[in-house]
Formats: sequence, C-alpha cells, structure tokens
Amino acid sequence: MKNLFTLAAASFLAFGASASNVELVVEAVDNGGQVEGNTYRVYAVLPSAEHSLHAVFADGEHVLNVATTTNFYQHQYGSFSSLDVNEQIVGLEGTLAYDSWVTIGATNSTNNNLWTVGVDYNNFLNGSELTVTDGAWFVVPTDVQAVAEAGNRVLLMQLTTDGTATGILNLQGWDAEGAAWRAYDLTFSSTNAQVFGCTDANAANFNADATYNDGSCFGQNNGDSHGLSNIDNTTEWNIFPNPVFESTFSVKFDRELNLGGENIILEVTDMSGKAVISQEIAQENVVGGNRIVVKHDLAAGNYTVSVKHANFNDAQNIVVAK
Repeated sequence: MKNLFTLAAASFLAFGASASNVELVVEAVDNGGQVEGNTYRVYAVLPSAEHSLHAVFADGEHVLNVATTTNFYQHQYGSFSSLDVNEQIVGLEGTLAYDSWVTIGATNSTNNNLWTVGVDYNNFLNGSELTVTDGAWFVVPTDVQAVAEAGNRVLLMQLTTDGTATGILNLQGWDAEGAAWRAYDLTFSSTNAQVFGCTDANAANFNADATYNDGSCFGQNNGDSHGLSNIDNTTEWNIFPNPVFESTFSVKFDRELNLGGENIILEVTDMSGKAVISQEIAQENVVGGNRIVVKHDLAAGNYTVSVKHANFNDAQNIVVAK
C-alpha cells in the first residue's frame, strides 16, 4: 500500500528529482529570558529566489525526526504548528511568541494555509521528540507561503529548549522552471545556531554581532540611515504564483525592503487600463522582509501589476485563472 505522503503528493504535489543544493540554517532568536531555555528557528535555504518549498515530509524510506536533549517548551495557548499562534493572544501573553511549532513560511495564524497528513504530534506537544515515518506538513504549491524570504529562506519550525535541538528533514518544492525537486535527510543542530543580521560593514544597518548575513543590508554607513531605501532601479522582483489560481498572490523582491518611511504604491490595472486594485504598502505590511501579499477577487483575465516607490517604478503582467 502506498504511504500517506505519496497519496497526498499525488493529489496536489508533483514528484521530483533529488536536489543536493538545499541546506538548513538555524537562527538564534533572542527571547529576552521570558521563557526558560533558548529559542531557535530552522530555515531551508533554497538555491535561488525563484525556488519555492511546499512540504516537509517522511515517506517510509526517509524518516523525519526533531529532538532535544531535554524538553521542548510548549505554551498552554499554543499547539504543534504556527496556525495556533494568534497575534492578539501574543499581545496579552508574550511568552506564546516563543512556543515550539512547525510551519512553512508563516509565523502565526494570519493568512496561514498549512496542512498536515499522517503526523502524530502528541509526543511533541508533551515536550518530547517529533518522529514521522509516513506523513507531512505542507502547503499547496501555489500558496504564497511557499515563496522564499530575503536570502532565499523558508521558515520550517521554531523550537525553544534548554537542551540541544537536532533534526533530520526531507523537503519538496519547485525550482525556477516549475519542475519539482526533493531533498532528503537534511540535518540541523542548535549548536550551529547563527545570529542573523547584516554582516556588511559598509551598510547602514551593519550588525557587529551578526554571524549570518540574512539579506537585510542596505544603504551606506555614513552615520545617518534615516530615510534610506534599498529599492532602486537595480531591484528585481517577481509575482508568485503566475498564473494566479487562488484569492491571493505574492509580490516578492530580491532583497529585504527598508522603505524609509515612504509607502510602496501597488496598483493592478485591467487590459483597458482601469485600476482594479490600488493600495499603499507600509513597512509593517511587508511579510518576511521582502514580500507583499495581495488579496483580490479579480475575474479571470490578464492584468498589469505596477509597483512604485521613491527610486523605483516598474510593472509586470499577470494572468488570473479560475
């Protein structure tokens, strides 16, 4: 009998070739001592900004395991995934922000379309290891959660523990041409955790404590970073997915956005030139440092998406398919 992940993949995920150029990186998160132990985030680093990630899985031949030498911190108002991290509750109960959970791309319940098949999270919720021999957590390939952040990273989990966290994961996604890939038996350890930040000493936001360049560098270190923007005529961007099948699409830039207090103007026009979507994007609306999620109820057809900022003005075409 086929395993559960194979059956799920046959429905909405493509089978793919093995990929050897995907790796895992662990971020050390400052939890301010609000909870006991240290907090870590585990990311997949993809080969390019055009790659995406859809599933973390075990398929019978390749086991998935996440463990710690002690116990994982599990908050009473949280659960096994980022679907249960409610930002309103975090505002009242700050320690929920450091709960242990799995995910693909999303840090809380907002616009989070994560699914699970064949995974028993009971031991994990009790603070013990998570072991999967046949199952996955995933998003559909066209979901904006599958798109990488700045630095080509996709968040996979957050773990809080006073011990050493380790894991072995299997991943699946699409490459720049839309062909499926799989990466097997990728490992991580919290002993290799990095401090994320800008490591370029010439950048305005240089962080002397950072050990891992997270793609956030911008501007020149002239002693005054006020109003600086790293969006200019060298900025590359794309729209995912395109064609658009769902009620959202993502506008993704090749670098972390620092808007300098000036909003991005995003406009969608139909083939007659009529504006059907027009909105301003503030810094707090940017997801993952480099992405804008656009909700829409557009009819099927062709449209133009234009993005404007102080030193940037560009447009791309999209197709809405329903």
